[in-house]
Amino acid sequence: MLCNFVLSITSPVATSESLAAFTEAIMLTGTAFRCYLRQRFKECRLDLTTEMMQVLHYLWRHDHVNQQEIANAVGRDKASLTAMLDNMVRRELVTRCEDSQDRRNKRIVLTTKGRALEQEVTLLVQEMYEKAGQHLPPQQLKASLAVLDQITQNLAPAKK
Repeated sequence: MLCNFVLSITSPVATSESLAAFTEAIMLTGTAFRCYLRQRFKECRLDLTTEMMQVLHYLWRHDHVNQQEIANAVGRDKASLTAMLDNMVRRELVTRCEDSQDRRNKRIVLTTKGRALEQEVTLLVQEMYEKAGQHLPPQQLKASLAVLDQITQNLAPAKK
């Protein structure tokens, strides 16, 4: 596989093999980020998952939002988010409040306990980024972001 990858990077256009290797590397990197945070949460005795942290991160910036807004922001379907929010309510991180505009809709609101985690979690995430960025030249990161942006554009649905 490595030989095919090396040969494919000399082509003027990315091949399916090189993109497959690139995609696998992205997934492994995401897994490394999640494992690092899980370990740090455990060491700091924070009863959180990385998925809950994503929801909290969104709520720290946009409190009192409906479940669909959160689902869209964190890339989860509404059903799986419901179970996660139930868990977060049990942990007293968020509450559900009735929407004054639409009683069928519930607003998700941070509790004092949920808001209090912001500083500690933010410090852990910052620590992770600093560790991940060690020995990484800024121009290399910039080039990688440009590649990811182009792939995203290539896969985006055509605008009518």
